[in-house]
Amino acid sequence: MTLSRKQREIAKRHALFLEIAENILAEEGFHMLSMERIAEVAEYSKGTVYQHFTCKEEILIQLCIHCMTTLNGLFERAAHFDCNHRDRVIAIFYAHQLWAMTGNNQTDMMMHLSMDGVREKVTEKSLQQHDQLEQNLVGLVNKIVLDAINDGELKKHKHIQAPEIVFGFWSLSSGGQMLQVCELPLEEFGISDANMALVRSLVLMLDGLDWQPLHNESHFKKLLKRFNTELFAEEYAIACESMNKKST
Repeated sequence: MTLSRKQREIAKRHALFLEIAENILAEEGFHMLSMERIAEVAEYSKGTVYQHFTCKEEILIQLCIHCMTTLNGLFERAAHFDCNHRDRVIAIFYAHQLWAMTGNNQTDMMMHLSMDGVREKVTEKSLQQHDQLEQNLVGLVNKIVLDAINDGELKKHKHIQAPEIVFGFWSLSSGGQMLQVCELPLEEFGISDANMALVRSLVLMLDGLDWQPLHNESHFKKLLKRFNTELFAEEYAIACESMNKKST
């Protein structure tokens, strides 16, 4: 469907407000985000901003929806990668780390969305859209775990079910990202590469679950190379560029 000139102008303005809000969140924090601040930077009236968003919390969840949509795309790509089920889990986990590294402080945005009272202020439509995207992510990983059980790569455990295994993966990845957002002096703790430390921790979890085939260092290094040169080549290049900028 072809948009009218007025519709294109509205869409362009909407995107501008979101871009400004994202920069404010990344550079100044959620407490500095306001409709007045966006209007000031965009050089529009506050009323015009309110025509697009009901409140700053609605802006936050729409930014998170955009982030989650990107993450869903990465997870889908990893879930269909030409490899065994175990390597697909590693690919998804690796994608989550790249997503955090290539975005504009999106882990921090997700943390703010979970703050007390934020979700109650957003529209029902945005909340449903966000939660559906989150369910899609969990569902993708859960399916891989179940497929691994059905194909004999992973034994069915008596004391832990597939959703609980997925929860363990999720906690490791999201928890590690949140610690990095807190800007802890990780190098002083002996952690030179936090993201790779998380990936290797996942590998140990998979071995602990007796998920076949067990870890082989040569295979693991080749797998990472495939991620960086085939599966996530563009995202890896952006992540490297981002890390180089931070180190200079």
